[in-house]
Amino acid sequence: MNIRKSIWYIAALISFAFGFNACEKDSKGLTKVTYYADIQLEGSSYMVVNKNSEYIDPGYTAVMEGKDVTDQVTVTGEVDTSASGIYTVIYSIVNADGFSTTVSRTVVVVDLSDPIEGIWNVDPSSYRIYDSGSPQPYGGAFQLLILNNGDGTYYVEDLMAGWYSQRAGYGSDYNMEAVVTISGDGSITLEDSYVAGWGDSADAFENGQFDADGKSISYTLFYAGVIEFHVTLNKEELQL
Repeated sequence: MNIRKSIWYIAALISFAFGFNACEKDSKGLTKVTYYADIQLEGSSYMVVNKNSEYIDPGYTAVMEGKDVTDQVTVTGEVDTSASGIYTVIYSIVNADGFSTTVSRTVVVVDLSDPIEGIWNVDPSSYRIYDSGSPQPYGGAFQLLILNNGDGTYYVEDLMAGWYSQRAGYGSDYNMEAVVTISGDGSITLEDSYVAGWGDSADAFENGQFDADGKSISYTLFYAGVIEFHVTLNKEELQL
Protein backbone atom coordinates (compact mmCIF):
# COMPACT_ATOMS: atom_id res chain seq x y z
CA MET A 1 0.00 0.00 0.00
CA ASN A 2 1.51 3.35 -0.95
CA ILE A 3 1.80 6.28 1.46
CA ARG A 4 -1.09 8.26 -0.10
CA LYS A 5 -3.49 5.31 0.20
CA SER A 6 -2.36 4.64 3.77
CA ILE A 7 -3.08 8.20 4.83
CA TRP A 8 -6.54 8.06 3.23
CA TYR A 9 -7.30 4.72 4.94
CA ILE A 10 -6.25 5.98 8.39
CA ALA A 11 -8.28 9.19 7.97
CA ALA A 12 -11.36 7.17 7.02
CA LEU A 13 -11.01 4.97 10.11
CA ILE A 14 -10.66 8.02 12.39
CA SER A 15 -13.72 9.66 10.80
CA PHE A 16 -15.79 6.47 11.20
CA ALA A 17 -14.76 6.02 14.85
CA PHE A 18 -15.47 9.67 15.67
CA GLY A 19 -18.88 9.50 14.02
CA PHE A 20 -19.75 6.28 15.83
CA ASN A 21 -18.74 7.69 19.22
CA ALA A 22 -20.64 10.93 18.57
CA CYS A 23 -23.81 9.01 17.69
CA GLU A 24 -23.33 6.83 20.72
CA LYS A 25 -22.92 9.85 22.97
CA ASP A 26 -25.94 11.69 21.46
CA SER A 27 -28.19 8.69 21.89
CA LYS A 28 -27.04 7.87 25.41
CA GLY A 29 -29.99 7.67 27.81
CA LEU A 30 -32.57 7.43 25.00
CA THR A 31 -34.64 4.36 24.25
CA LYS A 32 -34.25 2.84 20.79
CA VAL A 33 -37.89 3.54 19.92
CA THR A 34 -39.78 6.61 21.12
CA TYR A 35 -43.47 6.15 21.89
CA TYR A 36 -45.74 9.17 22.00
CA ALA A 37 -48.92 9.42 24.01
CA ASP A 38 -52.26 9.90 22.29
CA ILE A 39 -54.51 12.37 24.11
CA GLN A 40 -58.19 12.33 23.24
CA LEU A 41 -60.51 15.10 24.45
CA GLU A 42 -64.00 14.25 25.60
CA GLY A 43 -66.55 16.65 24.13
CA SER A 44 -65.62 19.43 21.73
CA SER A 45 -62.26 21.18 21.41
CA TYR A 46 -64.23 24.45 21.02
CA MET A 47 -66.80 25.25 23.69
CA VAL A 48 -69.06 28.22 24.43
CA VAL A 49 -70.29 28.70 28.01
CA ASN A 50 -72.56 31.28 29.55
CA LYS A 51 -71.04 34.01 31.71
CA ASN A 52 -71.25 33.35 35.45
CA SER A 53 -72.11 29.70 34.92
CA GLU A 54 -69.98 26.81 36.16
CA TYR A 55 -67.38 25.46 33.75
CA ILE A 56 -66.86 21.72 34.05
CA ASP A 57 -64.12 20.18 31.93
CA PRO A 58 -65.67 17.40 29.80
CA GLY A 59 -62.59 15.26 30.41
CA TYR A 60 -59.84 13.53 28.46
CA THR A 61 -57.98 10.23 28.12
CA ALA A 62 -54.39 9.39 27.23
CA VAL A 63 -52.91 6.13 25.94
CA MET A 64 -49.24 5.28 25.37
CA GLU A 65 -47.94 1.90 24.17
CA GLY A 66 -51.45 0.53 24.66
CA LYS A 67 -51.55 1.57 28.32
CA ASP A 68 -53.83 4.11 29.98
CA VAL A 69 -51.67 7.03 31.14
CA THR A 70 -54.46 9.53 31.74
CA ASP A 71 -53.20 10.16 35.27
CA GLN A 72 -49.91 11.46 33.81
CA VAL A 73 -51.56 14.28 31.86
CA THR A 74 -50.90 17.83 33.10
CA VAL A 75 -53.71 20.37 32.63
CA THR A 76 -52.96 24.09 32.56
CA GLY A 77 -55.09 27.14 31.89
CA GLU A 78 -58.01 28.57 33.83
CA VAL A 79 -61.50 29.45 32.59
CA ASP A 80 -62.89 32.51 34.38
CA THR A 81 -66.63 32.45 33.76
CA SER A 82 -67.06 35.77 35.57
CA ALA A 83 -65.42 37.55 32.62
CA SER A 84 -66.28 37.30 28.93
CA GLY A 85 -63.34 36.15 26.87
CA ILE A 86 -61.50 33.41 25.01
CA TYR A 87 -59.70 30.91 27.23
CA THR A 88 -57.34 28.06 26.33
CA VAL A 89 -56.99 24.86 28.35
CA ILE A 90 -53.84 22.85 27.53
CA TYR A 91 -53.41 19.11 28.13
CA SER A 92 -49.87 17.73 27.91
CA ILE A 93 -47.87 14.60 28.71
CA VAL A 94 -44.14 13.84 28.48
CA ASN A 95 -42.83 10.41 27.46
CA ALA A 96 -39.77 8.58 28.81
CA ASP A 97 -37.45 10.35 26.37
CA GLY A 98 -38.69 13.83 27.27
CA PHE A 99 -40.87 14.36 24.20
CA SER A 100 -44.26 15.89 24.85
CA THR A 101 -47.71 15.52 23.34
CA THR A 102 -50.01 18.51 23.68
CA VAL A 103 -53.61 19.22 22.74
CA SER A 104 -55.79 22.18 23.65
CA ARG A 105 -59.40 23.17 24.16
CA THR A 106 -60.76 26.67 23.46
CA VAL A 107 -63.47 27.86 25.83
CA VAL A 108 -65.38 31.04 24.99
CA VAL A 109 -67.31 32.76 27.78
CA VAL A 110 -70.22 34.91 26.56
CA ASP A 111 -73.02 36.82 28.23
CA LEU A 112 -76.32 35.60 26.77
CA SER A 113 -78.09 38.65 28.16
CA ASP A 114 -75.91 40.98 26.04
CA PRO A 115 -77.68 41.58 22.69
CA ILE A 116 -74.36 42.05 20.87
CA GLU A 117 -71.97 39.63 22.51
CA GLY A 118 -71.82 36.17 21.00
CA ILE A 119 -71.30 34.29 17.73
CA TRP A 120 -72.30 35.92 14.45
CA ASN A 121 -72.79 34.21 11.08
CA VAL A 122 -71.96 35.80 7.74
CA ASP A 123 -75.14 36.42 5.76
CA PRO A 124 -75.20 35.02 2.17
CA SER A 125 -75.81 38.57 0.88
CA SER A 126 -72.28 39.57 1.92
CA TYR A 127 -69.70 40.14 -0.81
CA ARG A 128 -66.25 41.52 -1.62
CA ILE A 129 -65.21 43.88 -4.42
CA TYR A 130 -61.60 43.89 -5.58
CA ASP A 131 -60.21 46.82 -7.56
CA SER A 132 -63.67 48.00 -8.72
CA GLY A 133 -64.41 44.58 -10.18
CA SER A 134 -67.52 42.44 -9.92
CA PRO A 135 -68.93 41.55 -6.48
CA GLN A 136 -67.64 38.21 -5.16
CA PRO A 137 -70.05 36.49 -2.76
CA TYR A 138 -68.69 34.99 0.47
CA GLY A 139 -70.30 31.68 -0.45
CA GLY A 140 -69.85 30.04 2.95
CA ALA A 141 -71.24 29.91 6.46
CA PHE A 142 -68.34 31.68 8.14
CA GLN A 143 -68.51 32.78 11.77
CA LEU A 144 -66.93 35.39 13.99
CA LEU A 145 -67.02 36.24 17.66
CA ILE A 146 -67.95 39.56 19.27
CA LEU A 147 -67.20 40.15 22.96
CA ASN A 148 -67.97 42.99 25.34
CA ASN A 149 -64.73 44.58 26.58
CA GLY A 150 -66.51 45.94 29.63
CA ASP A 151 -65.50 49.53 28.90
CA GLY A 152 -68.21 50.51 26.44
CA THR A 153 -66.45 48.93 23.47
CA TYR A 154 -66.65 45.53 21.78
CA TYR A 155 -63.97 43.20 20.46
CA VAL A 156 -64.68 41.89 16.95
CA GLU A 157 -62.75 38.75 15.99
CA ASP A 158 -62.59 39.52 12.27
CA LEU A 159 -64.03 42.56 10.47
CA MET A 160 -63.25 40.85 7.17
CA ALA A 161 -65.72 38.18 8.31
CA GLY A 162 -63.54 35.19 7.55
CA TRP A 163 -62.70 36.08 3.94
CA TYR A 164 -59.00 35.31 4.33
CA SER A 165 -58.77 33.36 7.60
CA GLN A 166 -61.58 30.91 6.78
CA ARG A 167 -62.58 31.20 3.12
CA ALA A 168 -59.01 31.34 1.80
CA GLY A 169 -57.71 29.10 4.60
CA TYR A 170 -54.92 31.42 5.73
CA GLY A 171 -55.67 30.96 9.43
CA SER A 172 -56.39 33.26 12.34
CA ASP A 173 -53.33 35.49 11.76
CA TYR A 174 -55.30 36.93 8.84
CA ASN A 175 -58.30 37.96 10.91
CA MET A 176 -58.79 41.71 11.10
CA GLU A 177 -59.26 41.98 14.86
CA ALA A 178 -61.01 45.18 15.82
CA VAL A 179 -62.47 47.29 18.60
CA VAL A 180 -65.75 49.08 17.91
CA THR A 181 -68.19 51.31 19.74
CA ILE A 182 -71.92 50.75 19.30
CA SER A 183 -74.09 53.73 20.24
CA GLY A 184 -77.65 53.77 21.52
CA ASP A 185 -79.07 54.28 18.03
CA GLY A 186 -77.17 51.25 16.77
CA SER A 187 -74.53 53.08 14.78
CA ILE A 188 -71.11 51.42 14.86
CA THR A 189 -67.81 53.29 14.98
CA LEU A 190 -64.46 51.63 14.37
CA GLU A 191 -61.93 52.48 17.08
CA ASP A 192 -59.01 50.26 16.09
CA SER A 193 -58.14 47.32 13.82
CA TYR A 194 -55.15 45.13 13.02
CA VAL A 195 -54.23 42.18 10.78
CA ALA A 196 -51.27 40.40 12.39
CA GLY A 197 -50.38 38.42 9.24
CA TRP A 198 -49.87 41.54 7.15
CA GLY A 199 -49.17 44.07 9.89
CA ASP A 200 -51.76 46.57 8.66
CA SER A 201 -55.30 47.75 9.37
CA ALA A 202 -58.51 49.00 7.79
CA ASP A 203 -58.48 52.01 5.46
CA ALA A 204 -62.02 53.05 6.39
CA PHE A 205 -65.22 51.76 7.96
CA GLU A 206 -68.62 53.06 6.87
CA ASN A 207 -72.37 52.50 7.34
CA GLY A 208 -71.89 50.42 10.47
CA GLN A 209 -75.29 49.57 11.96
CA PHE A 210 -76.59 47.21 14.63
CA ASP A 211 -80.26 46.21 14.29
CA ALA A 212 -81.44 44.96 17.68
CA ASP A 213 -84.82 43.81 16.38
CA GLY A 214 -83.41 41.91 13.43
CA LYS A 215 -80.37 40.81 15.40
CA SER A 216 -78.11 41.79 12.55
CA ILE A 217 -75.02 43.92 11.94
CA SER A 218 -74.07 45.49 8.61
CA TYR A 219 -71.11 47.61 7.46
CA THR A 220 -68.75 48.43 4.63
CA LEU A 221 -65.04 47.93 5.16
CA PHE A 222 -62.30 49.39 2.94
CA TYR A 223 -58.91 47.69 2.92
CA ALA A 224 -55.53 47.70 1.15
CA GLY A 225 -56.49 50.57 -1.15
CA VAL A 226 -58.48 48.45 -3.60
CA ILE A 227 -60.74 46.13 -1.57
CA GLU A 228 -64.28 46.64 -0.27
CA PHE A 229 -66.09 44.25 2.06
CA HIS A 230 -69.88 44.63 2.20
CA VAL A 231 -70.80 42.54 5.21
CA THR A 232 -74.05 41.56 6.91
CA LEU A 233 -73.95 39.40 10.02
CA ASN A 234 -76.75 37.51 11.76
CA LYS A 235 -76.51 36.57 15.42
CA GLU A 236 -76.59 32.89 16.25
CA GLU A 237 -79.07 31.88 18.94
CA LEU A 238 -77.05 30.01 21.57
CA GLN A 239 -78.67 27.46 23.81
CA LEU A 240 -76.20 26.84 26.63
